[in-house]
Amino acid sequence: MSSEEILNDQIKPYNEHEGKTAQLARLFNKISKKYDSFNDLISWGMAHTWRKKSLSFLKKYSPEKILDIATGTADMIIVADGLLKPKVITGIDISEEMMAVGNQKVQKKKLTAKVNFELQDASALTFPDNSFDAVTISFGIRNLEKLSQSLREINRVLKPQGHFLIVEVNQPEKGIILMLYKIYINIYLLFTKKLLDKSDYQYLTTSMGIFPKGKKLIDLLSGFNFELIKYKRFTFDVCSAYLLKKVN
Repeated sequence: MSSEEILNDQIKPYNEHEGKTAQLARLFNKISKKYDSFNDLISWGMAHTWRKKSLSFLKKYSPEKILDIATGTADMIIVADGLLKPKVITGIDISEEMMAVGNQKVQKKKLTAKVNFELQDASALTFPDNSFDAVTISFGIRNLEKLSQSLREINRVLKPQGHFLIVEVNQPEKGIILMLYKIYINIYLLFTKKLLDKSDYQYLTTSMGIFPKGKKLIDLLSGFNFELIKYKRFTFDVCSAYLLKKVN
């Protein structure tokens, strides 16, 4: 097992005896109807803004066919359609219940003609080589169990010179911002008791702190034939966006 996979597999939701993917599928199926409320609260309502600003990086490239990994409740899909106007968007996730919520939102937006959902693991994509102009993943890369294999698969299904956009929350590194962040996370737990079990909340927040960010993540991605185009930090460094290009 590679060092990237070991690093990304250190934090599991419930136990050390079962794969992370299976545990996360149960977790997100369980919290699917509460997830949007949780995400809005923990991001101070900024998640939509982070997605929109990050997707704007792709605007000049006009991707026509987009794959959204860890699509969840389809927020990234809906923002991407409004901003980029692609012809087709495919959303994949390991949680059927999250996608069911997302599908309802897509139907309300009257986007069913161009959006489709598939139950897939990013480490074993079923799409042919060179299928997509862009691949996006928001608040989900830290949940990938087989990170190395997933990155290889993403590179494989991207067209030559295609783009890979990552949006991820992260723990500030040091100083007063880190101190305030930790205080906020502890206080925030009191407000999420009606939304999530403590074990669910602890996984979602702890994984933010352990996953590599900034230069560490950029260096990791470069080892899988991705070239950084743009890197942007948002809101006191609690969210980062990375736009990369396939170079092989």
